[in-house]
Amino acid sequence: MIILLILFNFTPMHSYETNLTGTLSLLLYVIFFTTFLIFLPTKGAGGWSPLVSNKYQWLQIDLGERMEITAIATQGGYGSSDWVTSYLLMFSDSGRNWKQYRQEESIWGFSGNTNADSVVYYKLQHSIKARFLRFIPLDWNPNGRIGMRIEVYGCSYRSEVVDFDGKSFLLYRFDEKSINSLKDVISFKFKTMESDGILLHRKGQNGNFITLELIKGKLFLFINSGDTKLHSTNSLINITTGSLLDDQHWHSVLIEHFNKQVNFTVDKHTQHFHAKGEFNYLDLNYELSFGGTLAAGKSVPFSHRNFHGCFENLYCNGVNVINLAKRQKPQIYIMGNVSFSCSQPQTVPVTFLGSGSYLSLRGSSGQDEISVSFQFRTWNKMGFLLSSNFHQHSGGLLLYLHDGKIRLNLFKLGKQQSDVTAGAELNNGQWHSISLAAKRNHLSIMIDNDVTSVLHLVLPMQIYSGDIYYFGGDSDFECKNPFGGFQGCMRQISISNKVVDLILVQQSIFGNFSDLQIDLCGLIDRCLPNYCEHGGECSQSWNSFYCNCTNTGYMGATCHSSIYEQSCEAYKHRGNTSGFYYIDSDGSGPLGPFLVYCNMTDTAWTIVQHNSSDFTRVKSSNRENPHTVFFKYTANTEQLQATINHAEHCEQEFAYHCKKSRLLNKRDGIPLSWWVGRTNETQTYWGGSLPDVQKCTCGLEGNCIDSQYYCNCDADRNEWTNDTGFLSYKEHLPVTQIVITDTDRPNSEAAYKLGPLLCRGDSGTASRQKGFLGCIRSLQLNGIALDLEERAKITPGVDPGCPGHCSSYGNLCHNGGKCKEKHSGFSCDCSFSAYSGPFCLNEISAYFGSGSSVTYNFQEYYTLSKNSSSHAASFHGDMTLIRETITLSFRTTRTPTLLLYVGSFYKEYLSVILARNGSLQIRYKLDSHQEPDVFNSNFKNMADGQLHHVKINREEGVLFVEVNQNAREQVTLSSGIEFNAIKSLVLGKILENSDVDQETMKANSQGFTGCLSSVQFNHIAPLKAALHHSSLAPVTVKGHVAESNCGTLTGAESTLSETTHSFADHSGPIDEGEPLANAIRSDSAIIGGVIAVVIFILLCITAIAIRIYQQKSLYKKNETKRAENEDCAETALKTELTVQNRVNENQKEYFF
Repeated sequence: MIILLILFNFTPMHSYETNLTGTLSLLLYVIFFTTFLIFLPTKGAGGWSPLVSNKYQWLQIDLGERMEITAIATQGGYGSSDWVTSYLLMFSDSGRNWKQYRQEESIWGFSGNTNADSVVYYKLQHSIKARFLRFIPLDWNPNGRIGMRIEVYGCSYRSEVVDFDGKSFLLYRFDEKSINSLKDVISFKFKTMESDGILLHRKGQNGNFITLELIKGKLFLFINSGDTKLHSTNSLINITTGSLLDDQHWHSVLIEHFNKQVNFTVDKHTQHFHAKGEFNYLDLNYELSFGGTLAAGKSVPFSHRNFHGCFENLYCNGVNVINLAKRQKPQIYIMGNVSFSCSQPQTVPVTFLGSGSYLSLRGSSGQDEISVSFQFRTWNKMGFLLSSNFHQHSGGLLLYLHDGKIRLNLFKLGKQQSDVTAGAELNNGQWHSISLAAKRNHLSIMIDNDVTSVLHLVLPMQIYSGDIYYFGGDSDFECKNPFGGFQGCMRQISISNKVVDLILVQQSIFGNFSDLQIDLCGLIDRCLPNYCEHGGECSQSWNSFYCNCTNTGYMGATCHSSIYEQSCEAYKHRGNTSGFYYIDSDGSGPLGPFLVYCNMTDTAWTIVQHNSSDFTRVKSSNRENPHTVFFKYTANTEQLQATINHAEHCEQEFAYHCKKSRLLNKRDGIPLSWWVGRTNETQTYWGGSLPDVQKCTCGLEGNCIDSQYYCNCDADRNEWTNDTGFLSYKEHLPVTQIVITDTDRPNSEAAYKLGPLLCRGDSGTASRQKGFLGCIRSLQLNGIALDLEERAKITPGVDPGCPGHCSSYGNLCHNGGKCKEKHSGFSCDCSFSAYSGPFCLNEISAYFGSGSSVTYNFQEYYTLSKNSSSHAASFHGDMTLIRETITLSFRTTRTPTLLLYVGSFYKEYLSVILARNGSLQIRYKLDSHQEPDVFNSNFKNMADGQLHHVKINREEGVLFVEVNQNAREQVTLSSGIEFNAIKSLVLGKILENSDVDQETMKANSQGFTGCLSSVQFNHIAPLKAALHHSSLAPVTVKGHVAESNCGTLTGAESTLSETTHSFADHSGPIDEGEPLANAIRSDSAIIGGVIAVVIFILLCITAIAIRIYQQKSLYKKNETKRAENEDCAETALKTELTVQNRVNENQKEYFF
């Protein structure tokens, strides 16, 4: 432990020197420690007490070198009535450019003493690293004077610094041996007066880079974990934090990277985010530069200036980089003029604290020219900057801020002669410069040293300088200031081309002032941290901040309170009638509002629709090829969960109609159909039953049509029956997925309908639930992130991390398949892959006959209920793309031919064709008023009967094409970057009228004959949808399209192994009413109905035969016949259900 006792004896002094040293005597103990704090009460007579007690007195301490200050203590003057009741603490490295100590981003004044003898001790919440301390009394004993005795606690502070001059930098090159670090930590401090400059740039051999750049006083962290040669905007991250960092004070930076998690901290403000790209690490095997780059702008998508300022304690993964540079180690390259001591700029700022703050400076009177320049920064839109009366009060000038712009008024004998405006958004908190020059009747104004925008004026008067220039505040100017005084900072004030020494102003040697803080800029950013919630926009003035809540759905000072109710129950209490309303299910929480339908009956029902509310008919499904449907709701998962948790009761009706289609298999207990709720758990109970009970409603009530089974459908009869009821266990709702596997036997089929989610009531009581089983992450309490891993280490039954099967076996899912955790294993979800199979490895291929076509419709797929059509547009909207990825494989011998076409509602399109010579052409038309961009592949003739693979990737205006896994080719598009309102994707032949170019039209006239395989457009697999999900997907098949393994065979074998599938659409909607409810209980009605059905089916068969015969007729006629056929199929299903219902009712009525 080191204790240093310093005794100062001062003699009475006056004026300026009193401020620096004080009067009378001071007994000061400065205690430095290495391990813990020590408090030593002051003893003896004396203390500091200036002759004049006012707010311009201070006590300044020079510690000799930079120290770490952790605590302070004060007493009043010994044996006197002199003590300070509150004070400010300032600190500085150089004795200039002071900074006020703040606690938690607010100005923090210390409470002082209440008498002369008691000791008031403060442990600083965050320590100060400084050489100079300044104590400024704010209030003191009204019956005495200012008086202080002070103790300072701390320890020695050692640091290593490096100074960059704006042209120099350090280059740190790693060992040649590649080091792929899974965890990287870079930390340092910096200070600068410049608002722009590159602090750090790191790149690897794969094109990855990380750049830290100061832009307009804020830090921007750019991370690209992809290949910069591709200029991929997907892999580029831009994170911004910090503000007003060009204040020549130390600011700390910490960058932590572990796997894809990145933590970016600036002055205790931390942002957490995940890096994009394919890599879990950023390669560190090349070079890392500090303070600039070798060639700024070449390896990164931006250009910029090197850093001008100082770094302190620069560490990279524990390596002291500055120490390596000082010792001239070979891995460090010093570029330019770098020094290892920090220079101290002598610029003196001044802070205007209030509307009455002003600075009065003398100039040369009677001169025929005026030259005034200065810099300022402020948040206020209005403020008085400068005024001056001309010689002998012949006129004057008034320079002020108005709506963030500079305005200059010139007056002559009280009358305004000129009013000019210059600049914009000058109240953004940045330093801005103003230069005002006038000579005789010519005047010019320059803003921010921009010589190209200098404003020149010819005046109707001669100008002769006055003797006083007023900055800020009110003055004796003949036209009073209507805008209020200036609040902000000024520096580098120059009059008649002479820089004003503001230290002389502080010493009262030159000029006059009121309510100023000289030698510091007290501007703070009240929008950091941003207290505006829910996307509210923060703006500020000198004293406060404001939140603009427009279009956020929230209101209040910080956009905290939702303008919408939490449920339909709340709207009912307000007297609203049935209709569509926005609800905010978590109130002021992070979830946004969403649209629901409120049915205001005796009970207010909140109705949340999904994308498949009609009856759906199912055939040919089994365990190997199940019928699976996913339901998408008009609210996301979190919003649905909040709505359900807030409700007193929720339910969802599920109607399952069956004919030889079972729900449960009694023999082995394995369910044949199931559903999944929001917990992602498989459920095997059905409407009206209870969880964990594999039964339907009739099984609970004991009235199933066959008492051996617990569901009507499990009787497995060759007749229509149903199991219908409401699912009402809240924790499992809503239904998100249904799987049906028992409709592949003869005469076996099913039809189902899932109703909307219905909730009622407001629940304010805690629910009794089972304990949570799973993983939790990103838990925040009052906005503070909790360290769950550390807490898990000391909590029984809780383990850190979230290990799962996918972490070990997830790489077994190929071709875009997603690994999904299960309790006892994992599965591969191939929903968004063009492949199928357990591991998404099975190619899906089809043989296209002449004139055949597969059309996938992007628009008008999802439908809502009849009474929600007004909501359809807001639910779906146009589909606009700025990037797409397309993969396909093909084999053919015909040219020219069309492989793929994507069209839009705005006559924009993409076509992939084989030209007459067999070469691949990609034609993009992203502007309906321009000709399409054409990409021609350099590959040989591709109509050779062999299988070819094509991958197309567009990133805005850049197109990349890869053929047969060879090197990528690149071309820049000129027709635009947005693919607007895409309508449909076509494989084979375009059957509807399309406004395409001549080459695409020629290729389309031939259609496509051959094999297409593994076709994918972004997350959509149209060929897979046509072959495996034609009843669910928005896909239309025309002509002969047969599933085949042609994508895996050689050209000779491909035509010998085709397996044909039918794609006729038999999945039309069934009546929304109960299909089995309208029975007429008479045998004659049954017989008549059966005859009618037979006749009607014969007519439909005849229509189908006519349609096949006329298959080569016009496309429009084909569409008409297809519609008729679909109507027949739909009517047949309705009729068959009705007839079967009558038979069932008669059996129930007469069965003994």
